[in-house]
Amino acid sequence: MEGPVSSVIGCFTPTAELPSCPQGCAPLCISDRNLKRSVEPVDPQEVLAKLSQLPISRWSYRSDSDSVRHMGPMAQDFKQAFGLGDTDRGYYSVDAHGVAFAAIQALQQVAEKQQRRIERLEREKRAFERRLRALETDRLPHAPRDQH
Repeated sequence: MEGPVSSVIGCFTPTAELPSCPQGCAPLCISDRNLKRSVEPVDPQEVLAKLSQLPISRWSYRSDSDSVRHMGPMAQDFKQAFGLGDTDRGYYSVDAHGVAFAAIQALQQVAEKQQRRIERLEREKRAFERRLRALETDRLPHAPRDQH
């Protein structure tokens, strides 16, 4: 059977015998507000700026076969960029999730700001077009009226 066999999956420290979670399964990230202290907000734009500079590579673990490839940052770079976790030899998935969530929020903020700007520019364009049509209409030579 693939995946977890119980409904509660706990995080564990990888060992030589269990270097990662079972195929098709990931550990539960414990994130209960009641278990936390020193909670402080982050600046999503700052996180996005740091993430945009974080080197991301494709690689294989030395113990992997040649056909197995992974993608992600090096733990040392992640630790230097974000200062999260307790080692520079690995990083916690909960921290990677937090970085990704904050970056997504930053991108959403950018998209909303750009959408507001586009809407403003479109309104201004329509106003300029109306003014231009009015000016062109005023400058067109008027045809003489039929005198019957």
